[in-house]
Amino acid sequence: MAEQKFISELFLENNQFILVGLTGRTGSGCTTTANILESKNMSFPELNSLSNFYNGLDIRRYSIVKKFAEEHWENFYSIKVSDLISIYLLLLPTAKLSSFIKFCGTNITKKASEHLVKNGALSKSLLKNKYSFVIKQLLDHESEIDFNNQIIKRSFIRILQLVRKLTRDLKIELNEIESGLYVSVYQSAGKSIRRIGRVDAEYENKDFIPSSVFHLPETINRVIKFIRKVKNEKAYIVIDAIRNPYEAKFFKDRYAAFHLVSINAPDEHRTRYLQKLHKFSSEQIKKIDDEESGKGEGDYKHLTNPNVKKCIEISDIHLFNPKNEYDNNNVLKAQIAWYIALMQHPGLISPTAMERVMQVAYTVKLNSGCISRQVGAVVTDNDNSIKSVGWNDVAKGQVPCAMRSMDGLMNDFHSETYSHYERNNERFRAKAREFYENFKTVTLKSDPFKGRNISYCFKDIHNSIDNKSNQVHTRALHAEENAFLQLAKYGGNGIVGGKLYTTASPCELCAKKAYQLGISEVVFIDPYPGITQDHIINIGTAPPKLIQFRGAIGKAYHRLYEQVIPIKDELDYMLK
Repeated sequence: MAEQKFISELFLENNQFILVGLTGRTGSGCTTTANILESKNMSFPELNSLSNFYNGLDIRRYSIVKKFAEEHWENFYSIKVSDLISIYLLLLPTAKLSSFIKFCGTNITKKASEHLVKNGALSKSLLKNKYSFVIKQLLDHESEIDFNNQIIKRSFIRILQLVRKLTRDLKIELNEIESGLYVSVYQSAGKSIRRIGRVDAEYENKDFIPSSVFHLPETINRVIKFIRKVKNEKAYIVIDAIRNPYEAKFFKDRYAAFHLVSINAPDEHRTRYLQKLHKFSSEQIKKIDDEESGKGEGDYKHLTNPNVKKCIEISDIHLFNPKNEYDNNNVLKAQIAWYIALMQHPGLISPTAMERVMQVAYTVKLNSGCISRQVGAVVTDNDNSIKSVGWNDVAKGQVPCAMRSMDGLMNDFHSETYSHYERNNERFRAKAREFYENFKTVTLKSDPFKGRNISYCFKDIHNSIDNKSNQVHTRALHAEENAFLQLAKYGGNGIVGGKLYTTASPCELCAKKAYQLGISEVVFIDPYPGITQDHIINIGTAPPKLIQFRGAIGKAYHRLYEQVIPIKDELDYMLK
């Protein structure tokens, strides 16, 4: 008995508290995943209903985690970010709320928005009249909520139920006025909260308040604390959904038990789902994708706008969610069983071959000297045996961008560090000096820049001269072509039928090279592949397959697959 208690205490931290943040493009399945995690009774699909999703040893791995997950299942409590945004909307004065809804629409009349606010779900909800005092406390981060107060505790539980219904009703009402209005209102509300800490139709014209970036995650955090208090610290919680990378960082910095999980659906499945069920047009889907990929407009957009592309890039776990059959979530459920079991009991099984190779790509990307984005790539044979690795960087013998400086460019004239063009082209140096003078002005006023190496991107300066966006002028090789060149440089067996793993997604140029080399599969993380799939991959007689990566990566790879104690010792203790 003492030995079993010892084992239980070793795994206690994993079993007591799990916090999952979901991210993914609109229509990929974040809400579906949250609903599955909320289920009180769970049975996971049998192998014969997974359409050969697992093969080889992964079949045995799945059998192990499936059994464990079913025996130890604890339902999650879902915190929906959309519900919390509903609370921000609810507290707005009627006139301001009406103006905000009209601002988010395309052809909405003032009369229509006013009618919705005065006669719709927002006016009828009990939240506004009966519970306004408590929900105001939730958004007032300067005060502490008394979670021991039984009246507040009972009110809070009721509020979380009512706000879920309010969001559902409001979604229907907004989309009845204009197709896609719900997405527009909630996206804009999120941007407004991150910019000024509240919802306001004029948020784009207001001064940016830096602390507001964390206003929404701090509100979520207050709900997390409440749930843990109610459940005596044992709680499994899922956040649906995180759209901004700084919100993800907020939770990563505060909770060791936090996992950012991206849900990724094939483009064609997701598009069909949005068009059929939500009646979105192709233009509306493109607008949503542009907004969520970090292409939105405005000052401080990298801080305040949604950037699902970046959230997926920094995710700990990636789940693949085919949506080719309506209501068939078996593949998604199987992956949920896999990773929830590992969160509860790390080291229960070993990683998949796909995870093992992508983890190598994820590790080597840190060698990159690119100041924009680090990317890693691995080339394997058909059996996932590694043949070469690469990362995006300058050619060997040149100085990486991260190790050059604006000051050095202007004053050192070092021929091995700065090119003849950079040292002698008059137009380039004039534009570079503008950057340099701006940095000098800022660094004199700002402590954070002290002692920093102020590196610069040659491509950005060069393209700004002609106001173009030409990728030819980058100094660096792409990670994928670097990996290909290692094979040519150092020799090795042919890789016809092999695989390319990349922590991003291959551009058109790298996709052509992979095709020419006879690569059979390209495994990628970034679900924004441009025209690579439509233009380069899906043509000819031997096209490579584009495969979305699924699995754990980075720190999560170690957290989930490292055994707390050796399995043999664990079983020995339990037997005693």
